[in-house]
Amino acid sequence: MTDWVRDEVELLRRCREGSDAAYAVLVREHRPRLYALAYRLTGDRATAEDVVQEAFLAAFKAIDRVELRPSLAAWLNTITVRIAKRAGARTRARANVPMSAIEGDWDPESTDAGLADVGVGGDPVAASESAELRAQVSAAIERLPFNYRAAVALRFLTGLDYATAAEAMDVPLNTFKSHLLRGKAALRPMLAEGRKDG
Repeated sequence: MTDWVRDEVELLRRCREGSDAAYAVLVREHRPRLYALAYRLTGDRATAEDVVQEAFLAAFKAIDRVELRPSLAAWLNTITVRIAKRAGARTRARANVPMSAIEGDWDPESTDAGLADVGVGGDPVAASESAELRAQVSAAIERLPFNYRAAVALRFLTGLDYATAAEAMDVPLNTFKSHLLRGKAALRPMLAEGRKDG
């Protein structure tokens, strides 16, 4: 791998010059993470694909104006969250398959690895319980209002720190913390309800 692939400043410079190779690297490096984020925000695979494609188009149009503060990833996260929010508003009336209904085909090597199985080994009972828990958590996150869902997804599923996640949502840090706190508070009774039903 050449140095310019790892160097965001050089990658950005090459993208601004119109390098197809640089664009390909940008997409290859960031697409899996952006897809996982978009999927968690929209709950629909096709919509997530559309969001990511639209995010890259928007990024390429604005590539001459971007500043690397703090990084290309943070900038692309912000674009993806905004587009996912608009996509969610457009598709709210459409019937979507809930995320919990498609958790059965979860693949730990896929971009949906935000709720990965940890340490179940070859134990089929533990694997089954883990899959059930993932489905419950996914269904609960899906039911959150968008701002709470975005805060939870950015912090816990993509692992961003508070400041970077707030920037991705384009909100002040305290507003992000409030969304996250309210999202976690809303998840608790939903998850407790799921445990009672199980």
